[in-house]
Amino acid sequence: MSTRQQRAAIRRKAERSANPSAAQAQPPSGFDALKHGIVANNQIMFDESEPDLAQLDAEIRDQYKPANPTERFLVDSLVHNEWRLRRMRVVEAALWDHAGNVFLAEHTESPTCNSAHAFTAGAAAFERLQRIVNACERNYHRALKELQRLQAAQSKAGLAAVKSPQPEQSTPTSTPLASFRRTPQTAPHAPGNPLRAASLSAFLGVEEPRNLPEVA
Repeated sequence: MSTRQQRAAIRRKAERSANPSAAQAQPPSGFDALKHGIVANNQIMFDESEPDLAQLDAEIRDQYKPANPTERFLVDSLVHNEWRLRRMRVVEAALWDHAGNVFLAEHTESPTCNSAHAFTAGAAAFERLQRIVNACERNYHRALKELQRLQAAQSKAGLAAVKSPQPEQSTPTSTPLASFRRTPQTAPHAPGNPLRAASLSAFLGVEEPRNLPEVA
């Protein structure tokens, strides 16, 4: 956009601000209903289009489908920074035009102005513009990375909850009694059994009487 067009746009905006009744007389736009995201009437500058901003907002929200306030904030950041990058492209075109006019005004002997002449005349403005572009791109990619990280974590948590196996009920098992072997009990010794008597004598600590020869 040329410098003349810029001045005309500024004049039109100033007239609308000075005469609010004329602006109120216009029918309200359907895009003013964007309550959840970027406020369109605060983002439109000069010849920018409110429907274009509304379309950008709708496309990004449809792509990422924010599900909570944190995700909505990150999506707002994506919309805001992409919109600013679009604006900076328009600003760059205007800067080239302005820098060319500055060069011709300072070098009246030159019949024409090329890109090098214009870039030299507006070097400071181009450098400042590039810093703004770099900041917008960093903010955009930072918000995008965080949004993707959050949504990937939520998706992973949802899949883990679906795939987690239910605890199985343990079936009690009983060992057959027949598997245990019992030591057979020894039958009690009959009275007069020499083995029983020997065991008893050893326990009492007495010696067994020896068989003495019978006296005739």
